[in-house]
Amino acid sequence: MKQTHTRLLLACTILLLAACHKRDAGSGVRPVSFSVKLSYEESVAALGLRKDSALVKITNLTSGTVNQAYSDAQGVANFASVPPGNYTITATITISAERYSTLSGAYVAEDVVFNGNVTGQSVTATVSEAVAVLTAGKIGDWVFKQVYYAGSNTSRGASFRDQFVEIYNNSNQVLYADSLYFAQVYGVASTANNAATPGYLPNSQYDWSKSIGQTATRANEDYVYVKSLFMIPGTGKNHPVNPGESIIIAQTALNHTQPYALSGGTTQGITDPTLTIDLSGANFEGYLVDYRRSIFIPTTSSPNFTPYKWDIDNPTVPNLKVMLASSMQDLLLDNLGRDGLIIFKAPANQDPAQWPAYPSPVETTVTSTTVKYPQIPIRHIIDAVELQRVVETARVPKRLQNSLDAGPTNVSAGEYSSQSLVRKTARAVGGRKILKDTNNSANDFSTKSKADPSKSASSFVD
Repeated sequence: MKQTHTRLLLACTILLLAACHKRDAGSGVRPVSFSVKLSYEESVAALGLRKDSALVKITNLTSGTVNQAYSDAQGVANFASVPPGNYTITATITISAERYSTLSGAYVAEDVVFNGNVTGQSVTATVSEAVAVLTAGKIGDWVFKQVYYAGSNTSRGASFRDQFVEIYNNSNQVLYADSLYFAQVYGVASTANNAATPGYLPNSQYDWSKSIGQTATRANEDYVYVKSLFMIPGTGKNHPVNPGESIIIAQTALNHTQPYALSGGTTQGITDPTLTIDLSGANFEGYLVDYRRSIFIPTTSSPNFTPYKWDIDNPTVPNLKVMLASSMQDLLLDNLGRDGLIIFKAPANQDPAQWPAYPSPVETTVTSTTVKYPQIPIRHIIDAVELQRVVETARVPKRLQNSLDAGPTNVSAGEYSSQSLVRKTARAVGGRKILKDTNNSANDFSTKSKADPSKSASSFVD
């Protein structure tokens, strides 16, 4: 009898251990240790900048879970126990202006922020370390202050029609908006894994070095490629902007809280004015009807040009000069957040319309109808903001270099929420607000519960 009990107990123990082993093996979430090693970009690597106390965050692309740690004196941030998976890594370190000036021999008035970003980093039992390269972005006088891409409710608000961007003079002197360019960066807008497909980079973004006719040796590192290109008109000093002031560029510069006439004779109504905004006081608007008419090619099915009914011209608000609007009927930002926005100025003796333009890297032939995307040197870019979707698993491959924007951002409630992104205030000098600009939008912007184009104190985030 004892022998029977012993055998039964032994059998139960074996079954229990087997069941536990099966659960562990099937879960695939046995934690592993992982570390991130920091290094500086080549241009400053020899300066001896410190690597300790950098904030390093790793975000699981499946669960959205964020772990953070600070780097040690060797520039290594250790994570003792993280689930295997794919992660986004961001790192940020601030070097004081005094220290940077001493080490580099080049005077800087502000602290210098270096950022690193690695996307789609695999973490497994055999992949236990990653390297994040720290780069310092260019600090410009113009910055995006507010980006309203989400739009408002599709039935009770204005849907996508009330979008705008606000560009701010973050300097201590008068700047002129004349010939300031605004553009949207073209890139992969899906989550498909294209890493092994010709024409794509390992992160599944386009590999522009593979574009037909490409001549740049650093096509992906030194340039961005844009799907839209607009310019503020002026002869040089027509549009002064004082320090601490801004300009609003509206998709359609109308009062969206009230009904208005559409092209074709119909009326755009509004159910809940509290969800949307008045853009009739915008400084500029994107009116594309004339541009679209100029490039219209009649077909048998569409022999006549038809203006987009929601692209209405406000005659009291100057129009942007439309240089390129690929497959666009209006100055439309992506409501989902799959966008990259830049502002830049070209050298006095150069015309961006004459800069090289290339087809998408996945195009295998070029015809008269092939779209070519202008190549913009990043050395001319003053400010950039990369937008992404709210849910980590729905995010598309990063399209801006880390030196332009190391950390994408988004409004908290997503599309059609009436929310906007507003750049945080770093400090105030004599009543003038200086906005935070670390070239990491994830740190620089906050969500505002409702977009505010008033330029008043209420439009800032402190």
